[in-house]
Amino acid sequence: MALVPQVIIRKARAILLRKVEYGDHDVVLTFLTPDKGKVSAFAKNAKKSVKRFSGVLELSTLLEIVVRQGRGLPYLEEASILDPYESIRTDYLRSAYAGYWSEVTIQWLEEDVPQERLFTLFESALGALNDSRRSPGSVSILFQMLFLDIAGFAPSLAQCAGCGASMETPSGDRVLFDLDRGGLVCPQCRGEARHRMAISVGTLKQLRWVLDEGLEGAFRVRFSPNTEREALALMERFLPRHLGREPKSLSFLSKIRST
Repeated sequence: MALVPQVIIRKARAILLRKVEYGDHDVVLTFLTPDKGKVSAFAKNAKKSVKRFSGVLELSTLLEIVVRQGRGLPYLEEASILDPYESIRTDYLRSAYAGYWSEVTIQWLEEDVPQERLFTLFESALGALNDSRRSPGSVSILFQMLFLDIAGFAPSLAQCAGCGASMETPSGDRVLFDLDRGGLVCPQCRGEARHRMAISVGTLKQLRWVLDEGLEGAFRVRFSPNTEREALALMERFLPRHLGREPKSLSFLSKIRST
């Protein structure tokens, strides 16, 4: 006698990271959830169902979803909006930043691995990005720094990434960051750094502060325009390098930013 596949219904808070059209009426969705990490689901008739999903399945939206897991890809049964992040939806630049974070997250995540800290980070970052008084670039610095910490790629900001010498109190007003080795390099090791970037000691101190504060306090930080430009350039070179490829959304973000 054939076994009937077990059907499991799950409800979860979720952030919609990606939406891919499938045929004329359906979409395949990728969510970030706290207890299952990356979750992909099939939304049947999502493009024509006014009653079930109209205006709900927007990218970078906080949702409550109900999925039905049987054989194969889970089916999305229900979705309701918990926070639409309206300022992100209506602002091209803020949307571009959120899209970049989503692609970075998808590249790194595995299916069905709990990601409570990452979910909390993403939700906090979207909340800050949705605040029109805040610079989207500064919020992106915070997201990327804390994402790197969660992913295990946090930059070494207190000692030389080459020899391990202390760099707690660097001499001079600028330090050298080795993008390949993932941290500061001392004067003796800087000749070995093929891909490097100089940052000010002021920027270094603020990046250290972000890591020290973590999720609990980092979103209180504010950057000066010069520090923001420097730290953002560093993060957008460093993070893709350690993911193994440059997200396509970063190129799009750069174009939006330059207009």
